[in-house]
Amino acid sequence: MGPLRLLFLLSITELSRGLNATVFRGLAGQSLRVSCPYNSREHWARRKAWCRQLGAEGPCQRVVSTHSSWLLSFVKMWNGSTAVSDDALGGRLTVTLRNLQAHDAGLYQCQSLHGSEADTLGEVLVEVLADPLDGQDPGGLWTPEQSQGFEDAQVEHSVSRSLQEEEIPFPPTSILFLLACIFLSKLLAASALWAAAWHGRKQGTPPASGPDCGQDPGDQLQTLTGLRDT
Repeated sequence: MGPLRLLFLLSITELSRGLNATVFRGLAGQSLRVSCPYNSREHWARRKAWCRQLGAEGPCQRVVSTHSSWLLSFVKMWNGSTAVSDDALGGRLTVTLRNLQAHDAGLYQCQSLHGSEADTLGEVLVEVLADPLDGQDPGGLWTPEQSQGFEDAQVEHSVSRSLQEEEIPFPPTSILFLLACIFLSKLLAASALWAAAWHGRKQGTPPASGPDCGQDPGDQLQTLTGLRDT
C-alpha cells in the first residue's frame, strides 16, 4: 500500500469519527451537483442557504442562498461558480458547483433559515478528484486537513456525476404550483367578468331611441309625400 493511499485511508477514518455527512466526489474542472433532501412540511416556506464550515468548531460561512420569495425559490441564485435552487414543495435543495477546483473541497452545510437562526438540513463533504483519467485513485483525492478535530461520526458516501451545460432538469413542483396559481387566478378573473356581463344582461337596458318600427309603413309614406307636395 503506497503512502498516499495510506494517508487517504487514515484521513477518512479520522474524519468519519466526527461527521454525519454525505460525501460527494467530483472531477477537477467539471461540475458537481449536490442534493440535500429535507422535510417539506416543516421547511417549505423558508429560505435555504449553502454555507462552508470553517473548522471543526468554527462558524458556517454562507456562500449563497435561495431567492427571498419561496414562490421563486426554484430560480437558480449564483455566487461566483456556486448556484443554489430549491424545490420547496418537493423538499430538495440542489447546489451546483461549477468548474471544481482543489480549494472547493471541504465541509459544507445545507441550511433552512428563519430570522437570524438557521437549521442544518444536512452536512456535505465535497471531495475533488485531481486526476480525471483515474477517478478511482485514492491518491488523487483531497485529504482533509486537521481531520483529527472530527470525532464520532458516520459518513455516507455518494458519488455525483459531472453535469453537462446543456442538461435541463425537469421543472420542480414549485414551478408547477406557480403555473397552477397563475392559471387559476386568470380563470377566476375571467369567471368574474363573465358573471358581471351575464348579470347586466339579466337586468336589461332601455331600448335606444330611433324610428318607431311598429308604425304602418304606408302611413310613413303618406306623411313623406305630403311634406314633399307642400
